[in-house]
Amino acid sequence: MLYMVFSGTIKDGKTEEFYRDIAAVSQKLTLQHDKAVVYQWHRDEENANRFFLNEQWESVEDLHAHFETLYKAFGPAKPTERLPSKILDYLDEARVNFYQTVG
Repeated sequence: MLYMVFSGTIKDGKTEEFYRDIAAVSQKLTLQHDKAVVYQWHRDEENANRFFLNEQWESVEDLHAHFETLYKAFGPAKPTERLPSKILDYLDEARVNFYQTVG
């Protein structure tokens, strides 16, 4: 099982557009087409420009298939990036962390 958190800061003036055009669309497509165990966006209560996306995948192959869904919806990634440029263009900062189950 893969546990990951994608988090970041949305550029000023792009917050509502990001949640509508990126978060909501990716959530709908992922739940319809991919094999996510968990795929849930979260908006920071004190700063709407801050977010995290909680993801759980059964396998690396399922995660890679998810990226293909993102590319179909949002276009390609830059050569040095994994996520589509259209997603990253909304962000001032982005980070991915992987986690292991304890115990």
